[in-house]
This record gives sequence, structure tokens and C-alpha cells, in this order.
Amino acid sequence: MARLPMLSLEEMPEKTRNMITGGKSELSVLNINKMMAHAEKSARHFMRLGNSLLTQAKLDARLRELAILRIARLCNSHYEWHQHEILARQVGVPEEQIDSLRLDRDRSMFNHQELAVLRYTEEVTINVKSSEEAFEELSKSLSNQELVELTLTIGFYNLVARFLENTEVELEDK
Repeated sequence: MARLPMLSLEEMPEKTRNMITGGKSELSVLNINKMMAHAEKSARHFMRLGNSLLTQAKLDARLRELAILRIARLCNSHYEWHQHEILARQVGVPEEQIDSLRLDRDRSMFNHQELAVLRYTEEVTINVKSSEEAFEELSKSLSNQELVELTLTIGFYNLVARFLENTEVELEDK
């Protein structure tokens, strides 16, 4: 059970409600948004940053979702895993890669770039700063823009995991 009550759309400030429902009605049912709405001013900025990372970044969506799934597994964030497992499939992440990350096992099905993304994600999540080797390896296949977007994505989804786990946001009833 969530540690705090989730706000209904009717309880939310108008600007927050409009941002959540603004043309994307599926977002209005996400429990993370109902919980985040308690922080009215921050919620809108949080959602803008999350949206930009999901829809406006140059970073390949498959690489993004591999990184997010790895974060969810490392942080034991079930809600984050659930939502991004769906997105990973939508952007073409193969089922065997999803299973590998879920079970934290054999990675032979990942290519060199994907392994570099996973290593960098792990190091940033666990140690905050990656090793020079991990950063250099990744910089061989990603542009500066993509490196920055990946680093922002890792930081953002670590924030998401910590928010979800500490407020104990539950999966939506479907």
C-alpha cells in the first residue's frame, strides 16, 4: 500500500491536471503522476524532463530502455520495471534481452554498444561516477549529445526509482 494517498484529478491544481491530461489521457491513470502531483510546482518540471528524455532525445530508444530496465533491476523498483518493460517492447527491445535483465543473467545476446551502455548505467547507478574505462568505451559509439542524454536518463530514472520506492507507489489496477 502506498505510503501517501494519490491525488485524484479533481484534487490536483489545474495546471498539474492539465499537464497530466494534456492530450495524453493514458498519463492520467498512471499512479506515479497521481503521487507526484502532491509536489505541484516540481511535478510539472519533473514531467517535462521525463517527457523530453522519452520523446525528444537523439539517444536510441532501445538503448534508453535497456538503461532504464537495468536501473529498475538494480534499484529493485517494480513499478519502474513494469512500465518500462512495456515501453522496451514497444521500441523493439528483444524479449531475450528483457529476460536477461530481469533475471540478471547471461548477456551474450547484447552487442558491444549495448554492453557498454549497461556497464555505464551500472557504474553510475551504483558508484555515482563511472570509471574512465566505461566512459571511454561508451564515447566510442555515442556522440557527446547522446552521452549527455544517457547520463541525464540514468540520473532521472534513479530519481524515479527512489521516488517510487519511498512512496511505495503501486501498479495501476487494470
